[in-house]
Amino acid sequence: MKDKKVVVLSIIIVAAVLTTLFFYLKSAGDIELNEILLVGIVLVLVALAMYIVWDRLKNVQKGLPAKDERLININYKAGYYAFIAAIWSAVFTPVLFDILFRYEPKGGDVAAIVVMVSGFVFVISYLYLARKGN
Repeated sequence: MKDKKVVVLSIIIVAAVLTTLFFYLKSAGDIELNEILLVGIVLVLVALAMYIVWDRLKNVQKGLPAKDERLININYKAGYYAFIAAIWSAVFTPVLFDILFRYEPKGGDVAAIVVMVSGFVFVISYLYLARKGN
């Protein structure tokens, strides 16, 4: 029963994120290229998160737990990789922007890049480790 609640709550959260994104785009007026890219990245992250929720839903429908010991260990490993990626992206983002574009990004831009990089690393490493079986 607990697993079903977790899956339903995950679906509700994804729906809330998509609804918020829809209202943001509806009220934004003119949308610039950087906003389109950020929305695209958010949509990709939400789609990958929905895949993980769908995988857990399949387990629950079969009568298995949504998370077993293997998935918990995979979750910890993917979280570790995302943490390391967040640290290094926070360090290297201003340096790379300065070298490549001669531009110093604002703190909010660096924070957004750190969140997106760590999110991508988490989801990609989670899916890779789940498929690899390690």
